Parts: sequence; C-alpha cells; structure tokens
Amino acid sequence: MMSPSSMLSSFGIFALLSSQHPTNAFTIPSSSTRAKISNLSMVGSGADLPFFASFEQSQPPLKEGTASITNRLPLGTIFDSRDYIFSTVTNIRTYEWTVKEAEELLDDLLEGSNGLLAGDMNKQDYELSQIVVVPMEWDKDLYGLGNRYDVHDGQQRLVTLCLLFAALRDTFASSNGDEECNDSADTVTELINMLHPKKVRKADVVRIELHKRDNEVLSQILTNNVDSLEMFNMKKMTRANRMIYDNFKMLRGRVESMDKEERLVFLDYLIEKVYMLVCVPESPSIARSLVLAQGKGKDNEPIDDFKGLVCFRYTSNEKEMYKTFDRWDELAAISDIDNRSVGRQTISDACLLRATAELRSKVRKRDEICALERWLRTYLLGKDGEGQEGNAFFKKKIEPASLKLGQYREGAFNLFGFYAASKGNAHWDSITMRLHFLREMTNNVAATKEVEAVILELLLRANGSEGGISGKAMSLSNLDAYLHKVEQLALWVAVTKPASAKRTLKIFEFLDAIEEEEKEGGDASKIEAISQEDKSSLREALVVSEFGATASGKKIAIALLKRLNAFVLAQKGSASGESINTSGDAYLEFILPKKASKKAWGNEWPDKEEQAQWINKLGNFALISNKATARESNMSFSEKKERLSKEVYSLTLDVAKMDTWDSDNLVKRLAAIVGLIDQIWGL
Repeated sequence: MMSPSSMLSSFGIFALLSSQHPTNAFTIPSSSTRAKISNLSMVGSGADLPFFASFEQSQPPLKEGTASITNRLPLGTIFDSRDYIFSTVTNIRTYEWTVKEAEELLDDLLEGSNGLLAGDMNKQDYELSQIVVVPMEWDKDLYGLGNRYDVHDGQQRLVTLCLLFAALRDTFASSNGDEECNDSADTVTELINMLHPKKVRKADVVRIELHKRDNEVLSQILTNNVDSLEMFNMKKMTRANRMIYDNFKMLRGRVESMDKEERLVFLDYLIEKVYMLVCVPESPSIARSLVLAQGKGKDNEPIDDFKGLVCFRYTSNEKEMYKTFDRWDELAAISDIDNRSVGRQTISDACLLRATAELRSKVRKRDEICALERWLRTYLLGKDGEGQEGNAFFKKKIEPASLKLGQYREGAFNLFGFYAASKGNAHWDSITMRLHFLREMTNNVAATKEVEAVILELLLRANGSEGGISGKAMSLSNLDAYLHKVEQLALWVAVTKPASAKRTLKIFEFLDAIEEEEKEGGDASKIEAISQEDKSSLREALVVSEFGATASGKKIAIALLKRLNAFVLAQKGSASGESINTSGDAYLEFILPKKASKKAWGNEWPDKEEQAQWINKLGNFALISNKATARESNMSFSEKKERLSKEVYSLTLDVAKMDTWDSDNLVKRLAAIVGLIDQIWGL
C-alpha cells in the first residue's frame, strides 16, 4: 500500500480528453464526426490523431521547450473557484488509501501547522509534492470560467484533501450554533465553495469526480449531503466508497477533537502554507512519462490505459461500461483456462498481436497505447464495427483473441471452438502436432514470438466469425496446410536469425496472402510463408549451426527433436505421438559429451579439434526423459547406450542401437535428421 509520506498516488490511465459534449464525458462522436474521421488517412498526421481529438485540423507537433508547465500553488489557489476542477472518471485505478495512509497525511499536516516539521516553532511551507494533470474540454457556456483536468498522478492526495476540508466544514457547521462559535458561518461557506464551487446561472460542479460507481459517497460528501450517507448500505458499496467513508469518519473525528482556534489555525495553514507543484503537460504521453520518471505507475502498463479507453471513453452506455470493465477483470484474473480467465499479460499480448496483424504495422514499445487505439478506431470505423462501441470491440475482438492465445499457450487445444467439429477428422492429429511444435518454439525461443500473430490469426479464422473475422470458418484442411507453412516460418526465424525488419515483412506478406486466399475460397497450398531461397538457407543452417552453444539453440533443438520423434511415431501409427508432443520433461543429451575424457572417448574421438567441430551440431543430440547427472553425461558410449535404450523417444532408441559413436555415425545421424526435416517441411 502506498504511503502519503512518499506521496505515491495511483496512476491514471492514458489521459482522455472529454467528448464534444462536456456534459457527457463518454459521448461517442456523431455520424458527421465519424465521417470526418473516415476521411483521415491512416498514414501521416491523421493516423496519429486520437479518436476523440479535434478533426477540424491536424494538431501541430509539440514544440521543444513547451512540453509542460509546472506551477507551485498553495491549496488556497487550487481549491478556489473553478480554475482547477479534477476528474478521474477514466482512471483504471480508483481511490485506494486506507485509514492508515489518510491519518499519516493528517499527522504530517498537523505537525507542519504546529511548526514541528521545521525544528522550531515558526511555521514553514509544507510541500505536498507534485501532481500531474492534463487539460480536458471545458464548456464555458455551461460551467462559466474555469478548467477541468484529467488526473494522471495525485488522485489519492486530492481526494483525501477534499475529505479533510469536508471534515472541517462539518465540524465548523456543527459548532455554528454555539455562543462562542457564532462567527463560523462564513468559514463554513468558504469550505463549501472550496469543494462545491457555485456560480450563479451555471451548472453545478464538484472539485473532483471519480468513477461513477466509486463516486457515490464522495459526491454526497462534497455536495454537503453527508446525512444522506446514513441511508447507504456500505457493505454493498465498492471498496473505494467504503475507504472514502472510513477516511472521512476518521478525519472528522480527529478534527472534532480540536478546539475552534486550533481548527482555524490549521485551516489557514492548509490554505496558505501547504503547496503543490501542479504539472500540466501538453499531451497524455508526456504525462505518463513524467509519472514513470518519478518512480510511480510502474505496474501500470499500456494495456491498463487501453482498458480505460475501451471500457469508458469508447462506450457511452453506463451499464455497458461497468459490465465490460468487470468482464475484462474476470478475463484478466489469474490464469484458469477452463474458467475463461487468462491473466493480464496474455490479454496485453493478444491485443498487441491483433493490432500488429490488423494494422500490418509493427508495434514499438513506446507506441503501444497509440497503436492499440488505432486498432480500436479502425474497427469502429470499418464495416464490421459500424455503429458499435468499445463494449462490442471487447466482445468481438479482445475477449476471443485473449482466450485463443491463452488456450494455445497452455496447450489446451481441446477448448478451441472448432475442436468438436474436428472429431474423426483426418487433419486433427496433424494440426495438434503442428501446434505443439509451434507452442514449444514460441514459448521458449524469443525470436519466434512474432509468429504468434499468424498463429492467432489462423485460430480465429478457424472459428469463423469469432473475433469479428467475417466469413465462414476456415476448413481444417486449410488450417493444417497453413500451420505447416507457419512451422517453416518459425523454424526459419529461429535458426537463420534474419533481421527484425525482414522477419516482420515475411509475417505481413504471409498474412496478406492468407487474407487474399481465404477471400477467394481458400486453397492454402497456393501460398508460401518463406521462399525457396529461404528454405535452402534454412537447410544449410540446420547442418552448420552450433545449437548446443547457446541456451536458445538448445531449446530449438529440443523442440525440433520432439517434433521429429512425434512424426516418426505418427508414421508408424503409434498412439504415443501425442504424448511425445505434450511431454514437458524432455532434456538434451550431448551424445559426445562436452567434457569427453581421453579414457572414455579417446578411441572414437582422438582429435580435439574434430570434437569441437561436431559437439554442438544437431546430429550430436538425443532427447532424454530425465536430466542426466554430470557423471552420466560424461560416460563412455558403451555405458551411455544402456541408459538411452530405455528412452521413449524413437530417434534416441536409434542411437542406442549403434555400436560406436564416432564422426561417421554422427554425420549419418545428422543426415537422417535433415532427411526427416525435408520429409516434414519440404526444404
């Protein structure tokens, strides 16, 4: 839990400007506005405009030296008139401070008021640290002169200060009838206006507003309707509402224990001597950078910002907002695939993969939120998303993609929507064999992660309209054929290590080819993921690569040998091929050990240079079920054979049948492995 002493407030989501109609922060642009959006090019300046920005003209780039304005302001200025009205309605995080944090802040302020913080009895200015806010739309005709700000950093402090001023208001009000305190009315009015600044002939506004369902208690406190809280069933309220209520009761109790003079001195100190640095960046991205640079919001990721956009900014119906928000939370719960929860990271990965695939644009780390919003906007402006909002986008895009990716990563292929239709289908065993290999690669070899964009595309297409992909479901025969080509692509990426730009281009070209082919009826045999030249390069790399020299190389070798063993068993009609694919306990045995002694291996491998030439090659490996000890690994081949002969892996058993392990047999085994690879993938 964050303490006020370090002044860490919960971090707001990607700052969201209010809509064209300030009375409704969630209004979706009108059809005329949508038409203007449609005319914006998806490249150039128009593509970078947020969906809710002004469409009359492109926004000019930020000028150097004008990225933010920071003012040191006393609370009396911040809480005066309507110049600083705050909103956190689009914050993913809400109010989180417990009584402990609120009381710590109160104690610090009281010590400052009493002069204790300065080490002497002269009152010193109290610095309440920086808040980061971004300007929002403000309807001057409706609200009069003023400004509204979206809070990126400072929510906890601002809300707690409002509760403290409300506690002072109520305490002065309750003593207003006392003979000694009959001059408190003006102070009460002052405090009322600080929290609920009135303007004649203008609409009401409060100092700060939270999510509507978390704002119920706070709104009553700020509008001086505390008595109505007695009608609330706090047990049924949200956690934020309960915390606000508990903190308010604590603060009011502490203030009530002070006499009138102490309260007045304390109030003047708060208004005149307590300062905040109010930082107003020119853009939400700058605001986020500032918050992260302060060491705050580190556990807030772009996917959390995107959640706020989808659930609140792009959904106009309040009921649907919170329904979508809750469904997102359920999906993001600790991974439990059977109960349709996949975890926050999988949702993030699924969204980035789909944005990459649908926009045909690689998403850079610093541009994730912008890319995700472009993906959302592209859907809402497209044929499939016509007339729909963020809640529909979640149901049709985010949820199915997240579930499919989670099922794929967990190896729960029986949960795919097309599984039931696959029973008895000749392609299902082949599909699962391919998926297991791809899963092994993408889960363990970082370079192949990008290939998940194609895999996820295919899994969604295999479910037809699920995920918003139009048209009938892809046939299992085509799915099998496409996955065959994805295996080639993943192997090429992992083994030949092409430049990032080259592998990204291959992925986009393959996605384009799939889309075109499926439009025309779908014959997967007509397209390729990699060229014949790429296949030749891959074949050569399989022969010469030092797989055993690196951790990633060993992982590639394990995945590849598991795939080859499963293929051999499948060719023999063995039912154990599936268990070979799904087994997580596979280890790599260096048949010629890295520390080969002259006594054990001197006859077969007398030349150290020849040993070094072959020891890390693919032909020198065998899969084993249990990790060998150092002693077992360094045994002579005649001793090692006995252990290898008890393995379940067909290719390992072939090694155990050999009489010796010398360079000739290693080369023959390497040729056999490459031959199997040719047989599977046609290199």
